[in-house]
Amino acid sequence: LAVMGLLFSFSSLFLFESYNHMDAGIASTILFLYPVLVAVIMAVGFHEKVSRITMLSILLAFTGIAMLYKGGGETLSFLGVALVFLSSLCYAVYIVGVNRSSLRGLPTEKLTFYALLFGLSVYVVRLRFCADLQAIPTLGLWINAVSLALFPTIVSLVTMAAAIRAIGSTPTAILGALEPLTALFFGVVVFGERLTPRIVLGVVLILAAVTLIIAGRSLHIPFPHLRFRRAR
Repeated sequence: LAVMGLLFSFSSLFLFESYNHMDAGIASTILFLYPVLVAVIMAVGFHEKVSRITMLSILLAFTGIAMLYKGGGETLSFLGVALVFLSSLCYAVYIVGVNRSSLRGLPTEKLTFYALLFGLSVYVVRLRFCADLQAIPTLGLWINAVSLALFPTIVSLVTMAAAIRAIGSTPTAILGALEPLTALFFGVVVFGERLTPRIVLGVVLILAAVTLIIAGRSLHIPFPHLRFRRAR
């Protein structure tokens, strides 16, 4: 539980740090690579068979990242890309660790509670045991902080759990591809982030890679005919 909590917190910490070096929309898109990283970890660490779909997804994902890295004619910050990749990797290891350990049978609510509890230690240390903690000075910032805790955290976790129960894990995960698209939309419309054809193509490749990884569990693509059939 302590290790899972640290991974959970480091994933969030690396993501927020990456926002200081790159656009939020692009960072959120690269973060969404975690299903691909999960597939790689399972193949390397647990000798899970690597399918053609997985290999194609990995190729598409890294091609998409390469296009984002050179998007708009300006090279993105290497540090920003590295931070968000570490964030995605921490989350992927967290997912594998939970599913491949005794924690698998722990109820979701308890697992989330203890992960957040142990993960709190990361921020306590970074704040010099709360010596660097500062009060939120204005009402507007209080609204932002509460909204950050409520909407993308509590509401997101609750509605995702409800969606899994209602339509299943695979459709829910595929619909989760809207996450980076939403980040890109608000980044461009609200914060004036740049959106070029090259960036759009990179995003499409990454989303295609993740969708193939997720859908590959319920769909089988027999090459070279590319006919879909349900896996047993």
